[in-house]
Amino acid sequence: MKPISLFVLVLFAHAAFAQSKFESPGRVDTKLFVPADLMSGPSHSVGPMADNDRLNNTYFLYSGDDAWGVTTGIALRARIREIYAIEKLQEMKKGEEFAKAMANAGKQKIQGVVGIVTNPLGTLGRIPSGASRFFGRIGEGLKGGTTEGEGNLVQNVSGLQKAKVALAVKLGVSPYSYNQELQKELTVNARAMALGGLVVTAATAAVGGPAGDVITLLNVNQTLQQTLVNSTPDDLRILNRKQLFALGVTRENADQILMHPWYSPWTETIMIDALTTCGVDPTAFLGQASNALTEQDAIYFERLAQVLAAYSKNKAQLRAIRTENGVVSAQDRNGTVVVPLSCDYAIWSERNAGRLTDFANLMQGDSDVKGLTLWVDGKVSDRGRQELKSRKIDLATGVLDKP
Repeated sequence: MKPISLFVLVLFAHAAFAQSKFESPGRVDTKLFVPADLMSGPSHSVGPMADNDRLNNTYFLYSGDDAWGVTTGIALRARIREIYAIEKLQEMKKGEEFAKAMANAGKQKIQGVVGIVTNPLGTLGRIPSGASRFFGRIGEGLKGGTTEGEGNLVQNVSGLQKAKVALAVKLGVSPYSYNQELQKELTVNARAMALGGLVVTAATAAVGGPAGDVITLLNVNQTLQQTLVNSTPDDLRILNRKQLFALGVTRENADQILMHPWYSPWTETIMIDALTTCGVDPTAFLGQASNALTEQDAIYFERLAQVLAAYSKNKAQLRAIRTENGVVSAQDRNGTVVVPLSCDYAIWSERNAGRLTDFANLMQGDSDVKGLTLWVDGKVSDRGRQELKSRKIDLATGVLDKP
């Protein structure tokens, strides 16, 4: 064997050091992120391991012969609720009351369903979504396309829309879900309710699995709950437009969000309500939010707004919201820069470290900045916590969890 040169040994040592400098994405234990009562039920189970991409986890959900990879715990909870809601809706159609109601409904034609929006850009499966896209440099140049969206499916029978919303809430799902199978079942049963007199009580709509209360899981107060349930999409859009104008947003910037194909009436209303709580001009936030390419992207910005609202209410009033290199941040009245992040599990990856280093460098050249804090609605690895502490970056996790 030829002797190994000192130069080669140094290269190996340097490579080993570089590899240990950051944490790598990989498999994580699902039970660390998913409550025990959601791991399995009569009609579903969640795989014991999930794939972490440095910010979000992809969970493996099984129901009968079907299997899905579901990215983010928020989406997992929604998908589980939808499994049981679809089962219940299909069961409701088998009853005698449903048959009578459909006979009463006759052959009245219903134009579409509010809330079903087809993928406006085709297959997006290869594009990172949510935190994985917007807290990194991937895809920053991608732009959303145009779509008829809600306009080509607007429901012109208000009674049907109200019945659909009421039924969805009873079942613990969003009436504006992008799940096409759920929308089909909701529409059929809502028609029987609105046009045929079918009566659906809370007991009738009770599901057999961990469907949960969709309103409770949205982290909104009782007043906003009532607004979401009792308002039509047009009502919500009018309300949202007024709130944005009051914050100083121009009509053009407001329309970018209000007419955006990936923001459902509920998602945009919750996001704008949170921005209203912050009480500062959200134009920079909306500019970044308008780049959403998926439903998950839209929910990511909804959560970011809620994180900023929680900071404003519980920590310090905000002075301004801005973006730095595509990442949303804010500055409070004390001079602290807060970076909101919505994710499942943030590890100390090279890209995450780079993002925070960028913010730390900005602080050094700005005498108006007094500190840096990261507010996260999910979890951060132990290594990440240590690294943030060594850099004097404050950290708060689980900031949207209920006490």
